[in-house]
Amino acid sequence: MDINNKELPAEISVWTKIKNFLFQDIVVTMTPKQEKVLREVHDFWHQEITGKDVHDFLFYEITGEKVKDFLFQEIKIVDNVKL
Repeated sequence: MDINNKELPAEISVWTKIKNFLFQDIVVTMTPKQEKVLREVHDFWHQEITGKDVHDFLFYEITGEKVKDFLFQEIKIVDNVKL
């Protein structure tokens, strides 16, 4: 084995530097709350939707009582929120 092998590049190319930067390992640490939110988002995007679900959504009966209940529902502030 020849130490002075001429086939090896003498220096690292720009493409190799870019590739090494783009494909480096990334370690992500999340708090339990962040993990819960990520799991809920994942479950939402991967839920099974059937034709019945689409029909029920499109033909949901909206009444004046339901609109009134939605608009005038009681909102509870559960944290120290400053506006």
